[in-house]
Amino acid sequence: MKHNQLIQEIKRREHYNRMAPFPVYDTEIINDIKKLAMLTAKENSNNEPITFCKTCLSISIKIIELNDTNNEFDYCIDCSNTDLDSCHISEWEDKYEEKYGERFLTKKNK
Repeated sequence: MKHNQLIQEIKRREHYNRMAPFPVYDTEIINDIKKLAMLTAKENSNNEPITFCKTCLSISIKIIELNDTNNEFDYCIDCSNTDLDSCHISEWEDKYEEKYGERFLTKKNK
């Protein structure tokens, strides 16, 4: 089952449990499905593109929403650059390693 299907199934079962005088679906099974949904959400997050700064390759990006025009203004928190790009996390980490000589996700704090 895909993540959104799990969420719909959880909502459906909880809905019927609220409508009935006694739970129709086992609440322990619903909790297990919720745990499975959390795991699949984490797996899916690795497939989403990330936004990074083209100058310093930082992924610390601030998004400012302008209320009057419904536009967004994005910039890098580390270097204040507005030249941003997006790609898959593994592609970004390859760029980071090429520039800094070490993998970001395995880098040790000094």
